[in-house]
Amino acid sequence: MASSELPPDVFSFPCLDDGTPTALSPQVVISVLASILERHIARNERALARSREAADDAEAGDESAASTATRRVWAFDSGTVLDMSLHAFLERFSRYAQVSPQVYVVAYAYLDRLRRGDAGVRVVRANAQRLLTTSILVASKFVEDRNYKNSYFAAIGGLSAAELSELELDFLFLMQFRLNVCVSVFQSYCRHLEREVRFGGGYRVERRLEKALVCAGEALAQHRQAAAAQ
Repeated sequence: MASSELPPDVFSFPCLDDGTPTALSPQVVISVLASILERHIARNERALARSREAADDAEAGDESAASTATRRVWAFDSGTVLDMSLHAFLERFSRYAQVSPQVYVVAYAYLDRLRRGDAGVRVVRANAQRLLTTSILVASKFVEDRNYKNSYFAAIGGLSAAELSELELDFLFLMQFRLNVCVSVFQSYCRHLEREVRFGGGYRVERRLEKALVCAGEALAQHRQAAAAQ
């Protein structure tokens, strides 16, 4: 990537119109994301209850006929509910693993991508612990240059190391190994989080990515522009 040929703020989060925003702290990002996830879970729980009622009226299918993707989705369903708030759970990763705001944004993008995918993975209380731990782990590995071991993330998330490693593999297959996040897509999620903080409050998330999140098409275009400028 010819990042040295690009403006210094090419991978920055979007600015507000006044040009004098206040950087969002990791604590604010955590608070906003926890609030969004709580609403997602409440909505998904209602949809799940309706689907279960419909399933009760229909003949039960053969479990052995379930697709591989469905089995991978089931792997995240622990049947247990977190004994702490989502805010406290996410804050643990920031405190003990130094997870940056960018990691949370990418993890949220991954969860949204899974929701829109063929498997239709949705965050509910029965899978929140495993799904969030795994998405943060994978996002951290993608965004950050240095990371703690899986066993350390597992301890923070309340899982065993072996379990988290298996979930990571399931997560990657459900994502079809498409982990890259384009700058434009990344910024759209940042704007979504900004709007959640407060209307017209002048906030933004930190200005720069820890690692360039550029999709293949954008990287190619930037390389051609740099070559043409020479």
